[in-house]
Amino acid sequence: MMRKLSIMIAEDESLTRLDLKEMLEAAGHVVCGEVNNGLKAVDLAKQLQPDLVILDVKMPGLDGLEVAKIMQTMNIPVILLTAYSQPNFISRAEKVAVYGYLVKPITERDLLPAVQIAYARWKEMQSMQQELKDTQNKLKGQKIIAHARAILAKKCNISEYDAHHKLVQEAMSLRMTLAERAAQIVKEEKEKADM
Repeated sequence: MMRKLSIMIAEDESLTRLDLKEMLEAAGHVVCGEVNNGLKAVDLAKQLQPDLVILDVKMPGLDGLEVAKIMQTMNIPVILLTAYSQPNFISRAEKVAVYGYLVKPITERDLLPAVQIAYARWKEMQSMQQELKDTQNKLKGQKIIAHARAILAKKCNISEYDAHHKLVQEAMSLRMTLAERAAQIVKEEKEKADM
């Protein structure tokens, strides 16, 4: 069963907006906001922080692709709508993180799977970005630990192995993580060198 999402619709045709709203609400989603131009879409998204935004490509104010770029910086997934399959818009859409693309007239059969897939892809991307950040932090920590180990080995005239053991013991006695103690040692050494 799919999670119920809070969805904002930005579409300048009121009839299309109404159809989308009815289909989404019938599927159990909440349409948290509706706008008819790109600038209003940006303002409303800032206020509402929806789970997903459905944007028409051609709108007054800012076009859907410009709005999609802004939504990307706000970390909100987007599905684009268009009246016809325009190759130039599709190639521009590829450069923006758009999670779906629907051609009007939109049917429930097309809309609901597009919403589900777009949100799932976005969640997947969030998870991958978090994993990447965690890995980068871990690597940074490992580099600092290696640096601190080298400093201790040189300062105490001991092997890297013994320096690592000493680092672990110091971290435990000071109730710190290994990376925190290592960062302290590196900082102290840098301050001493700067004197």
